[in-house]
Amino acid sequence: MAGKGTGFNYDPSNYKDSNSANYRRLTDQLAAAKAEEEALLKERDELLKKEQMQALLLKQENELFWNTPDSKIVANSDQFFVSPEVLRVIADLDNQLIGLKPVKEKMRRYAAQMLNTKIRGHMGLRADIPPLHHVFTGNPGTGKTTVAMKMGELYAAMGFVSSGHTVQATRADLVGQYIGHTGPKTKEMITRSFGGILFIDEAYGLYKEDSRDYGSEVIEMLVKFIDTTDNSDFVLVLAGYRNLMTKMLSANINLMSRLGNWIDFPDYDGDELTQISALLAKSYSYNYPDNARDKFVEFMAIRKEFPYFSNARTVRNCMERARRIAATRILNDALDNGTKYSMDQIQTFSPQDFQYMVDEIKDLDRSTMLP
Repeated sequence: MAGKGTGFNYDPSNYKDSNSANYRRLTDQLAAAKAEEEALLKERDELLKKEQMQALLLKQENELFWNTPDSKIVANSDQFFVSPEVLRVIADLDNQLIGLKPVKEKMRRYAAQMLNTKIRGHMGLRADIPPLHHVFTGNPGTGKTTVAMKMGELYAAMGFVSSGHTVQATRADLVGQYIGHTGPKTKEMITRSFGGILFIDEAYGLYKEDSRDYGSEVIEMLVKFIDTTDNSDFVLVLAGYRNLMTKMLSANINLMSRLGNWIDFPDYDGDELTQISALLAKSYSYNYPDNARDKFVEFMAIRKEFPYFSNARTVRNCMERARRIAATRILNDALDNGTKYSMDQIQTFSPQDFQYMVDEIKDLDRSTMLP
């Protein structure tokens, strides 16, 4: 009979169960379903524990609220006070930034809110860290970057973030050039900012109406990290022109709803621009007489008629240019007249330093691009 006797060769493949692959797939599916069920049960238990804890804390808070006389002293300034470091940061804002009164008032309110949060926590009341994420809107040169850096220092001084450093980024630092490149770039910038602030300037550049643009991936990652990372680890500040930021955030409601703090930075007026120029002259150790200031004011009035006036940034460019013109003037005078350099010469701005810049641009077409 075929298949028997000494000539029979056993081949297991001829006797393979045709249902074994289906069995393995079914086993894998059952294991996956069981793992998913266990994950859901674990998540449910965690939510229940969280709800129970919140209910207990709420009960304790209500009891404390109703049973504590209104006149009872719950804290004193020996325990809770605005630290010298916080006062230094606020003083730096006053000394280093001209104008911006609404911005400075908000920073003071944040300091007061943070102190109040600490006192409430000491008493056993709800003391969640207030939302720290921000949107800064305003034209270039209005102090947004400087305020972001000071805000990081303020948060660190109040103990709400660990280091207070500021990591500055733009679209080019976050968006990749090919599929799979954006995620790692964005994550690197985010993790570098942990303990401080991630400041994204011109953040409206992340939004493009083209659905294939990789900027949308950055926005999704920012939302994810806001939702899953403690305030003390990750603070986001987005900055840019008000109209473009409004358009970008209106198209990304998930991100906008997580950025409850908005600060608008107004343009500087003429007097404030002159004060900034005087502050810069002082930082250069230059004398800045009134007749030189008058010529600076004349130059600024003309410069505003040209495109892309950038507030304090334009003032800085002007004062740096005035230093170079003054140095050239002093050198030419010494070469022509054979005089020696005096201390007054090498540290004083002259009206003609700014008149030189006035003469350069006064007759130009007002559409000309200037620094």
